[in-house]
Amino acid sequence: MMNPLARLGVVSALSVLGACATTGGAADPAADAAAPNSAARAAIAREDVLTQMTFWAGEYAANPMDAEAARRFSETLRAGGRHERAAQVASEALQRHPNDLDLLRTLGLALIQANRPSEALRPLALIAQAAPDDWRARSSLGVALDEMSRYAEARRAYREALEIKAGEASVLNNLGMSYLLTGEAGEAEPYLREAAQAPQAPPEARLNLAVALALQGRFDEAEQLARADLPPAVALQNMQYLRGLFADPRRWGEMSRAQN
Repeated sequence: MMNPLARLGVVSALSVLGACATTGGAADPAADAAAPNSAARAAIAREDVLTQMTFWAGEYAANPMDAEAARRFSETLRAGGRHERAAQVASEALQRHPNDLDLLRTLGLALIQANRPSEALRPLALIAQAAPDDWRARSSLGVALDEMSRYAEARRAYREALEIKAGEASVLNNLGMSYLLTGEAGEAEPYLREAAQAPQAPPEARLNLAVALALQGRFDEAEQLARADLPPAVALQNMQYLRGLFADPRRWGEMSRAQN
């Protein structure tokens, strides 16, 4: 559920390169400017987060009406850990593009990461209403509800997402984590196990399954699973920590509340 800079950035001035080259006859300035800009935008995705952030900041500053630039700038800010600024950029862009579902999603995710889940509900709910087949919006809505300790509603949102896309590992992981947050490791296990066995299983699904097993006292099985993604010494250290939680259930309760 939860969640990842100095090199030269590619600046928006690249968008004007090639504008002087024509093939004769009347030139189309808009077309000439668009081609190198599109190439630069495609190429920047291969760069590191800080370089991408610098590039999209320049694109957004050059044209605040550009919805793609605003969204990409906000997304790179999120990836760089600047969640409040990401939410601000997405919110400003939505004033100009109020019906842009991609911007709404970006705003919702940034607000969750900025520890403002109650504010994330509206943009995510608007996406779910406008796009009934959007399972990602419902899964993100579940995350926001979990963060607000509204677990029954969160699980309903996850199940709605699974009705749209059955077997989706990320949603199964989120549903399992919802049960872990309330200390219901036995309820969490089947969802986390299915997520961990999925072809595109995220590493966190296996680690969360290991936690669920450890909280049921199955430490050997949990450690073996954790070793798939962690160095042996780290896996052992984690199991020792979880043994302490298991010995004192009050500590697990304190930890689960701290994650909300």
